[in-house]
Amino acid sequence: MQMFVTNAKKFARLVLVIVPALAILWACGNQKTEEETGELTEGLTKKWKLSMVKFEELHQTENAQKGFQAALRDAGLEEGRDYTMDVSNAEGDSKLVLSLVDQAVSNNADMMVCLQTSTLEPAIQRAKNMPIVFMVVANPFLVSSAGKSDQMKPPYITGVYTMTTFDKMMGYIKETMPDVRRIGTLFSNDEMNAVYYKQQLEQAAKKAGIEVVSNGISNKSDINIIAQTLCSKNIDAVCQIEDNLTSAVFPTLAKVAKQNKLPVFSFVKDQINEGASLVFAPDYYEAARDAGNMALEIMKGKSPGDIPYMRIQRFYLYANPAAASEVGLSLPESILNAADEVVGTAASN
Repeated sequence: MQMFVTNAKKFARLVLVIVPALAILWACGNQKTEEETGELTEGLTKKWKLSMVKFEELHQTENAQKGFQAALRDAGLEEGRDYTMDVSNAEGDSKLVLSLVDQAVSNNADMMVCLQTSTLEPAIQRAKNMPIVFMVVANPFLVSSAGKSDQMKPPYITGVYTMTTFDKMMGYIKETMPDVRRIGTLFSNDEMNAVYYKQQLEQAAKKAGIEVVSNGISNKSDINIIAQTLCSKNIDAVCQIEDNLTSAVFPTLAKVAKQNKLPVFSFVKDQINEGASLVFAPDYYEAARDAGNMALEIMKGKSPGDIPYMRIQRFYLYANPAAASEVGLSLPESILNAADEVVGTAASN
């Protein structure tokens, strides 16, 4: 019994020595981990505060945000360690855009990431000399303060723009509908890119011997009546240009076109699953990866002025035979073979 008590006391003293020692070793190991975690990715001189401002959340902006973040992640950057990114959405409100830009400035953001032209112009005006990277912009040169060419631009701005090629779409439409004479489109009255795209569509259509009928729209709530009006104008198809407002209401437009047995051609990839028969679209995800790499260069010390604007070069063709079949259109084999992706299958007779 005496021996048991003695051994118990020795064990207790041993525990009192070992446990604190293990605690010290654990703390040292944990401290080393925290120090390692605190190290920035090689090339970065500080932890960056990014502010991403969207005019409206659309398929394009969702894909762009994912692509931008993927570029930083693939370069080894970790959000929280190397940078923070505040993402805000103006929900289509131009006045709210101004407030969001001002908020980014007052929060001392190190860089502004602008999605859509409606955020680019306010950022240039109100975030003087802050590095700006833009994407989901059709034509930055419509904003006079954004410069005149890919190289002739303000020293604090760079980005990726789309500038869709309408001539190819006219070729696809004529190949699909050889007897086409009139096509219709809606455009946002309040977006400069929308007006520009409408003009580009009209020019390309004229060269192809096709007339364009267009209707302006200012509010989402008007989509039903304006879409019905457009579809009643003796058109052969709808060729919907891309802008923020019409992208937001595209499913309704496609539904009205289907009711009127009119095929829809468009320029946004995700619309191939929302009623379009054929889509010729840029890849916003990959374009945003390019924009993300531009941001990375800036974060590693390069001046935005030394990074030229980049125009998207790669466009993809998507076909939906099922959507075409529902309005009485059969997509030719030449189109299906040329398509990068075919979605759905036409119903057999």
